Amino acid sequence: MPQQDESTRRQILELIKRQGEMTAGQLSEAIGITSMGVRQHLNSMERDGLISTHVFRQKRGRPSYRFRLTDEADRLFPARYGQMAVDLLEQIVEIDGPDKVNQLFARRMDAFHRDYSDRMKGLALKEKVEVLAAIRDQEGYMAESETDSEGTYTLIEYHCPIYEIARRFPQACHYEQELFARTLGADVQRDEHKITGDTRCRYVIKQTISKD
Repeated sequence: MPQQDESTRRQILELIKRQGEMTAGQLSEAIGITSMGVRQHLNSMERDGLISTHVFRQKRGRPSYRFRLTDEADRLFPARYGQMAVDLLEQIVEIDGPDKVNQLFARRMDAFHRDYSDRMKGLALKEKVEVLAAIRDQEGYMAESETDSEGTYTLIEYHCPIYEIARRFPQACHYEQELFARTLGADVQRDEHKITGDTRCRYVIKQTISKD
């Protein structure tokens, strides 16, 4: 995309972010380009899932079309939720000690375990791993699963939404690994780890052999 077009798109996004919703005419006047030019950008951004159109019906005359940002567009703006979460956890450590943070991670793990397990009832390990990858992908981890000929499964996560928290509180990663093992009922080992410098987190999953 030409740099000028990208700049115009950003202007449109920032204007609507400030105003809440705007018409094409209002955007045209604010940016200084034709209404047709604005509409071309709006159509493109609507296809990209960044803009939604809402019809505003007036008592007289034709309805007007107003444009709002979608949740997807909101993610393009800076956010410091990760740092805020780290700051809050630091305050908990100061007030109640490090064990309290571990309790929070453990409770989080228990809640996810119940949710994940409900979605995997009656499934074989291979299907469980596939479902787990789909769930984690929906949660923003850019996850996928793989299987080799020897029946070893892998879960790969290319993104970590809690990366800032995990860097300061690495026990978060321990609880996630334990979550996977409990939910899958399998042996789960992590052999690549983003917070140690790898470009992804990779988990090797093997069927647990029961000892009778």
